[in-house]
Amino acid sequence: MKIAKSIISVFLTLAIVFGTSALFAVSVSAADNSLGDTNSDGAINSFDALIIVRYCTGQEQLTAAEIKAADVDGNGKINSTDALYILHFSVGKITSFPAGSTSDSGRVQIFGNFWYDPATGKVTNTDGSGLLGFSYDAREGVFYASSNAWQRTFGYTFIYDVAAPVIICWFDTTRIFFEYDNKEWMVQLWKGQYGWVLIGAEIGLYYRDFDNPMIDENGVNYFKCADDDLLIKMSMSLYRNNTALFSRGQQYSWWLTGFVPGALNGWGAQPTATDDLSLNATLTFTDTEMMLAFIEGLENASKVEHNATMTSREIDFVKGEDYFVNYAKNAVTFTWQ
Repeated sequence: MKIAKSIISVFLTLAIVFGTSALFAVSVSAADNSLGDTNSDGAINSFDALIIVRYCTGQEQLTAAEIKAADVDGNGKINSTDALYILHFSVGKITSFPAGSTSDSGRVQIFGNFWYDPATGKVTNTDGSGLLGFSYDAREGVFYASSNAWQRTFGYTFIYDVAAPVIICWFDTTRIFFEYDNKEWMVQLWKGQYGWVLIGAEIGLYYRDFDNPMIDENGVNYFKCADDDLLIKMSMSLYRNNTALFSRGQQYSWWLTGFVPGALNGWGAQPTATDDLSLNATLTFTDTEMMLAFIEGLENASKVEHNATMTSREIDFVKGEDYFVNYAKNAVTFTWQ
């Protein structure tokens, strides 16, 4: 799940040139979220419908702008009808909502179906698939994997990490395994150099059913990307020698990422370069049982692997030092270096 140099170069040029020009053309402070964009990611897809369902069942809170965006039928109420309209919109059954068009909120068309949303600062397409799976946040100056990125189709096996150096993706990674709800779960962390021009980090959420282990041809477990109903809230910040590079706000995700222009020493080909990076993240789980299972897996995680050199070093996650628990919110905040 890494970014080829050619993909980055194209998207970097398009997003910065068009996104920046749109940023100056529209007043952010005066903008509302686009109709249907209930999670403020600049796209309108099944993720937004899922947020409405969770809001209606008391599992989610929305900002005033997100509530306004969720009322796509314009009746002053947020309910399953709004979620259904959004699902129909996301698959092309309708092209506008009863409450109005998505362009009414001031979105600026860049090219084709790609828009700059002044309310969120996002440059992406309407369905959230992004350009080759990636979008751009003009406020933070960060590229990120889109919510409906094509990479989600292929799941995960460690072969991806082994092959990544071929496209100049040199990084550290740690895998955190735990069991919950009759599934084996894996949270994987990455940080390092992505192509010649970007420094970044990733958090991935994957699972496999015990009754369908999905063993690949090399005898290695194959993990599926978390489905919409299995997503958890994630947020993260990446630092280089204690200097902040970027932050990604809390959101439901299966793959939270961020990439900014820059180069590590030697482009991260040696672990001494990737060691300069540290990731601070918060994961909010479905319930206490899932959180406690993750904590056990976190404490059992014992190494950081460097894919370019095929070496590893030991790591410990100690409660009160490397990670902290918010039991009221079923959330775990940790630092990984």
